Amino acid sequence: MDTLIAGASNCAAAEGLAGLLSPLTESEFLRDRLGVEPVLIRGRERRFTGLFGWSRLNDILASQRADPARVHLVRAADGTSLASCCEPVPQLARRGRPTRLRPDRLDQALAAGATLVVDGIEELHPPLRDLVEGVESSLGALVQANLYVNLGGAQQGFHTHWDDHDVLVLQTEGTKHWDIHPPTTEHPVGVLSDPPRPAPGAVSWSGELTDGDVLYLPRGWWHTVRAVEGAPSAHLTLGTRLPSAGDLLRRLLVHLVGVHGIVRQDLPRFADADRADGWYTDLRQVLTAAATEPGLLEKLAAELDAGAPVRPRFTLPHRGPVEAGPR
Repeated sequence: MDTLIAGASNCAAAEGLAGLLSPLTESEFLRDRLGVEPVLIRGRERRFTGLFGWSRLNDILASQRADPARVHLVRAADGTSLASCCEPVPQLARRGRPTRLRPDRLDQALAAGATLVVDGIEELHPPLRDLVEGVESSLGALVQANLYVNLGGAQQGFHTHWDDHDVLVLQTEGTKHWDIHPPTTEHPVGVLSDPPRPAPGAVSWSGELTDGDVLYLPRGWWHTVRAVEGAPSAHLTLGTRLPSAGDLLRRLLVHLVGVHGIVRQDLPRFADADRADGWYTDLRQVLTAAATEPGLLEKLAAELDAGAPVRPRFTLPHRGPVEAGPR
């Protein structure tokens, strides 16, 4: 895995993908590295101060309710649950039963080795939202930022696993240990793939990410992540699922369903042999014609490459046209 040195001491949200990848240019990354191989970019300490840090995390935890769809407590060696770290939110007029995190109980859980995960944290912090939108613009795909926090207690960590999407890891605070293993199946996709686990010792890189580092991992690369004893850590993963050939074939199916009646027909399960053979012959002709029609696959691929969903922006109290929100 290539290891590069960051080209700037600080990373600004407005720089988007280019700011994270320097000294690689954005075009070099998209052309030569995206979906191909991991890259590690070593950055200076406090490189992400303007984007995120402990004080911003503390503000978010103090001002947000403990939504179990967003906030998770994982890898707790003693089985501590998120609910046990929460308390009811005081309300003048009761609306539901919201809860919030209790600082003392969360501290205890993290000290015992649990990891706090906050999904979609860019929705809660404007500088991260600006960064994520910039990365989305470069990749033409949805990007989600998840936060992982531990206090360097028990080193239980996350078991060896692979992700079905590409990730950019930003080590914003402290240190985290990573072991990276090559894919055991080429270009695995979600529930359709079941790659065999890597052989013991088949580690292509082992080391620590420290404050200021960026790691890029294409989907399918196995990795083991664990805390470093006595080293509190916070890292962000910017995950994105890029359009694949499988997505193109699904788009082709939608096209064929709208154009050809035979694609909408039931399978000839109860027809006689001659009729069934004729039906499959006709279907093969439709599929062959579609696969060889000049420009059709390229047209459908362009539709897939239309870009990331639009994030909502409100203009209250002004009236007039506004962005409708996600497509």
